[in-house]
Amino acid sequence: MPDFKNKTWILSDFIRFVQAKKDRALTYDSNYYYSVYVPDHIDSLSAEMTVYIGDTSEIDDDDNEIYPPKVREMNFWFGYSCDNFQDVIDLATKQNPKVSISQIVNCLNHYSQYDDFLDIN
Repeated sequence: MPDFKNKTWILSDFIRFVQAKKDRALTYDSNYYYSVYVPDHIDSLSAEMTVYIGDTSEIDDDDNEIYPPKVREMNFWFGYSCDNFQDVIDLATKQNPKVSISQIVNCLNHYSQYDDFLDIN
């Protein structure tokens, strides 16, 4: 089981971790699938905010999302799937290998708001 999951991170530290691709296996491994959870009522990310990296939510018989217990306890909400989070960071890093954390945070916020990638070139 990966040791980066089911704990809180400072967003900038987790972005660096994802940039280094330490959050994924070389071949598909469902143990590496995660969600990024953010504090309730947060409209945009900031580099120094605390996020929770945890298991994905489940869906009950009535199509309600059931967040992991720690997420509910912290009053956090779903922010990003690992696929979208990785794609935003990977694209920004590919476009500019020296991309700053604040630029990546801007890209993540743009993606969250517009469901579109921000071109940083």
